[in-house]
Amino acid sequence: MSADGLLLDVGVVFFKSAWEIADQYEQIRGLPPGTVQGRGPFDPAGDERWERYLAGEATEREYWLDFAAKAQANGAPLDGHPTLMRAMFHTPGLGIVRPEARALVHDCVTAGRKVGILTNELMDFQGREWVEAQDWFPLFPVLVDSSELGIRKPHPQPYLVAIDQLGLPANQIVFIDDNPTYVAGGAAVGLQSLQLDVLNPAAAFEAAAWRLGLTKSD
Repeated sequence: MSADGLLLDVGVVFFKSAWEIADQYEQIRGLPPGTVQGRGPFDPAGDERWERYLAGEATEREYWLDFAAKAQANGAPLDGHPTLMRAMFHTPGLGIVRPEARALVHDCVTAGRKVGILTNELMDFQGREWVEAQDWFPLFPVLVDSSELGIRKPHPQPYLVAIDQLGLPANQIVFIDDNPTYVAGGAAVGLQSLQLDVLNPAAAFEAAAWRLGLTKSD
């Protein structure tokens, strides 16, 4: 089915995951390798917290808060920020935006497709002032953050707010998220939901580009 709009999650989708930037962050900050512990699906056998999340014993948010707490305990600095996640992603010189995501958004804007963000905690983790100062922020006329709504994905309300703000029927919007529960939540309200595999992120963007009419099928 063709689509006229793109809706992206931020963490792991528009941004690289903390797993992917951890090594570079340690190098830039001069921290010993392994200061930031846990690589999730990149090293499932070596990340006990990730195994607990997969087993349903912890939420995604609890996983990331524990991930940050362990790194802080190992000496990762806050640099005056309220959370380590903010300190990591605000580190100068760290490339946090996925090139494939930025390219797809650029192609959507050029082709006149509508674009938006639907996130659970971008403002909570990164702060609105920083978000609004980023060069990519003007690309997204729609940005719905569940932490500001007071109710999180996969509850239908955040999706419905984003759909309304995009001004398109749900079935004309491609939604990309890395969390299967949130992908299912999008599908439940009629979005064309795609799951991003952090081990192969390009596949989701390629599928979205095809549905948006930005590429031709073979």
